[in-house]
Amino acid sequence: MELPMYDTLLSLPLFQGMSQTDFNSLLQKIRLDFVRYAQGDVIIGKGDHCRSLAFLINGTVESSRSGMDGRFTFMESIDSPSLIEPYSMFGRAGLYQRTYTAASACSFLMVDKQYIYTELGKYNICRMNLLNILSGRAQQLDNYIWSIDGQTLRGRIIRFIQGLSDIQNGAKRLNIKMNDLATVMDATRLNVSRELNALEAEGLISLRRKEIYIPALENLI
Repeated sequence: MELPMYDTLLSLPLFQGMSQTDFNSLLQKIRLDFVRYAQGDVIIGKGDHCRSLAFLINGTVESSRSGMDGRFTFMESIDSPSLIEPYSMFGRAGLYQRTYTAASACSFLMVDKQYIYTELGKYNICRMNLLNILSGRAQQLDNYIWSIDGQTLRGRIIRFIQGLSDIQNGAKRLNIKMNDLATVMDATRLNVSRELNALEAEGLISLRRKEIYIPALENLI
């Protein structure tokens, strides 16, 4: 394996902190499937069974998900290296919650979930990394729920976008009508419009037709 690829694999969330000796031993026991996608290819569809650990090793993908009533669609960019939706591998459903499309030419490493039980689980660092990923997701959602109460309208708008985000940084797009956002925020359309225009004046968002573009969520937060 070429050194740059070797270093890329070691930088993936599940393998961070793993010794080269253990990593070399692991590579001999598991099957690694490398898959390349062209820009615009649908990589994973919402509702697909999550049967593999999907590692984005280079390139950028865009995830998207629509609200249950279809009133809005939320999209965000995910850069490599990244592990895609590991929390959807477990639980009763075991289905992906979002659709993932290649925003640029990109490459994925797929590892069948069976190896979590037969091989990856033998390494403490892999178990701890996976536990930290899943725990971080649960804590993120818990903090979001408890941070809504008492927020100003601006705060509620920001928390709404933050709560939709799987990745707490980078570019996001929210496709929604102003009236629908006002309903979600339990506010008037005029007040929501004022807050959005103020955020745009501060350079934190850009308003487009039926779309709110957030260039960097970390700045908005």
